[in-house]
Amino acid sequence: MAYKTSVVDVLDRVIGLPTSGGGGAAFIPSDKFQGAKVDYVFRTSKEYGTGYHLDTATNNNGTASNTDNENHRDKKRARFDPTNNTTHTIPSRQSSKKKQQTGDELLAEAEQAQSQSSHTSKLLELTTRGINNASSTLQKTYQRNQLLRVQYIDDPTKFMMNELSLNDEIVSFKNVAVNISLYTTLVSSGVIDTLLSLMNHENSDICISILNVLVELFDIDLVLKENDDGDNGGEESLSLAERSKNMSMLVKSFVNGGGLDLLSSNLGRFDESIEEDAKGVEDGLSLVESLLDLERNGILQQQRQSDGDMEEEYVSIVKCICTQTTFISWLFQRIDKSDDDTSSDNETTTTATTTISPAVLKLHASEVLSTILQHEDYTMNKCGCKLSALPRYTSAFDDDDDEDKKPASKDNNKEEEKKEEDNNKTIDGIEILLLAIAAYRKSDPQIEVECELLENVFDILAASLLRDDNVIDFVNAEGIELMLRCIRQKVHSGGGALKVLNFALSGSSTSSDAYRTACETFVHAGGLKLLFPLYMGRKSTIPCPAACSEGGSSLAKKGSANNASKRAKRAAHARKKWLNEVEQNTINIMYALTRHIDTNSKYDAHSRILVKFVEEDCEKCDRTIELCLKYDEKARIAEYQYFRSDEAEDAESLGIDVDLAALAAKLRGGGDIFHRSCAILSFACVGSKRCRGHVLDQLKLQGSGMSVIKAGLTEFSSLLSDGDQKLQIEQYTNEI
Repeated sequence: MAYKTSVVDVLDRVIGLPTSGGGGAAFIPSDKFQGAKVDYVFRTSKEYGTGYHLDTATNNNGTASNTDNENHRDKKRARFDPTNNTTHTIPSRQSSKKKQQTGDELLAEAEQAQSQSSHTSKLLELTTRGINNASSTLQKTYQRNQLLRVQYIDDPTKFMMNELSLNDEIVSFKNVAVNISLYTTLVSSGVIDTLLSLMNHENSDICISILNVLVELFDIDLVLKENDDGDNGGEESLSLAERSKNMSMLVKSFVNGGGLDLLSSNLGRFDESIEEDAKGVEDGLSLVESLLDLERNGILQQQRQSDGDMEEEYVSIVKCICTQTTFISWLFQRIDKSDDDTSSDNETTTTATTTISPAVLKLHASEVLSTILQHEDYTMNKCGCKLSALPRYTSAFDDDDDEDKKPASKDNNKEEEKKEEDNNKTIDGIEILLLAIAAYRKSDPQIEVECELLENVFDILAASLLRDDNVIDFVNAEGIELMLRCIRQKVHSGGGALKVLNFALSGSSTSSDAYRTACETFVHAGGLKLLFPLYMGRKSTIPCPAACSEGGSSLAKKGSANNASKRAKRAAHARKKWLNEVEQNTINIMYALTRHIDTNSKYDAHSRILVKFVEEDCEKCDRTIELCLKYDEKARIAEYQYFRSDEAEDAESLGIDVDLAALAAKLRGGGDIFHRSCAILSFACVGSKRCRGHVLDQLKLQGSGMSVIKAGLTEFSSLLSDGDQKLQIEQYTNEI
């Protein structure tokens, strides 16, 4: 029999509320009893089958009278309250009309109800059965929340308590982190899928809770700990391989379900001037950081090896971030955002002090971005695009109203508006980084957070220059000129500028054109005037670390008198490290110039470098000989110490090639710089007969000879792959 029902009646039946009565259906199909319904009885009949039949006892015509319906609606339904184990009555919809409440009153009422029920919240049972039951409860609560939001779209009071319960159920899954063996159940029961669906919820607080739970679940310490603490519900402790496999399964479910894209989209709707939203941004960054740590420690790759499934190619976290999201663009925009912009994003939001300051969030964003851009998948051009043309950050929660309000363009301005539209679709990451550095080209950072942020920006820029497409954009944006200004001012940023120039001028032989252009630009911009005094080790030209940095004076003076000596030692060690990095970066820059610049280079760059080695009675050659002998000795000592260490014995017992490991220790101890110093000296000897004769005489005075330089070049050549760089070193070996 066909029947008609209203949308309200259908929703009321699903969530268990009484129907409107007079207009109700004669039969509601149901396979099982779902609770008492007003004016209905549950039975089976030949005419309709099993379900709820209209109770004809109330009216012989088969319908309840309007008076009876009113009486039923005026009745109060008994309901059990689990918070105090008492039964109370809740008025029906018609008889429980309240006066309109303000937003503050609603919030205060919800917080009060949450605080009263929080101490009696149900704990999650850490078993397979408990996870399955909790998953089913979470899904039902979510479905009920959706129905309530549709039915009472203009009355948040109707679904506010439901969302508080939904939030409590989400937070309860945080306890699963104590037993990593249950991670497989989280995936199989559909908990992760439900959490990913909830990340699209209209209430941003729901997403904030989910991010907080995922940060706990993806903690790398849960995998790397040596053994369990016995709180595994009676289960045996898992091995490292088993813990890695369980964690990998959870991460795979999150990534394949679009979790990274959902995370990136939610970051755009958080208002950092609100403490809860700022915590959500912090958790989002921590979540990405945890995923990168899991990948860097080989935990995600370990599952593929244990499963033996070679058909399914492993997809790295960085590759997913670059190809599936605009998260990198958000990181750049967050770095470019000033600390005062967070409170002006929303005019209706009052300024509030949060425990997480905008400067801290900016620093955290720079750390995550630095980790991503230093990943092999990005530096080797496996994913990502050049930083000068990054796609603008987009979010699923963005409003598209602004685009519809744009006026129609005139014919004479179409080309200009098209260019402007193209520029609005992309952001220039190189420009953002250079602007962040330019703020400190003449002065030092004043606080430790600013100093760490500046160091991260230099690391990001240096890592990006491992790709030749970014090098060209860096040169075109006058990045080399900015780095030289920082060095000329001898401020803290000068140390980072040397590191950036090292990466900007060095490069593989396959992309030598980009780096050759950078070297020529460096010479043309007057870089040799600043480089050679640093190369000579003149202290008056060395950039000084900021007072708030590790090697600065302010940190050394902090603390009590008992810690003064310790801090002084740490500061002295940091200053020594600073000077070593300046010296090594200077040598690397000099080697890059001698490698990429030849007789055909622009601006007479080749002859200008040779002149520097000849002038002042070849003092630059003397300095190069000093550096060669210095780092040769350091390398030999490092190699000797490795052979005498316990590490060599352990490597031999594990079947590792000890000689190869010793060579690696030798290169780290100074062998790499020794090789480059030999190449610089060979460049001067091959290009100038005067330099060659002077070098031979000085080596004899040092009790050495050209054989030391040849040995360094031979070892350097053996470590290089076939290409222009190796051919150049072999040519030096033959000619000197």
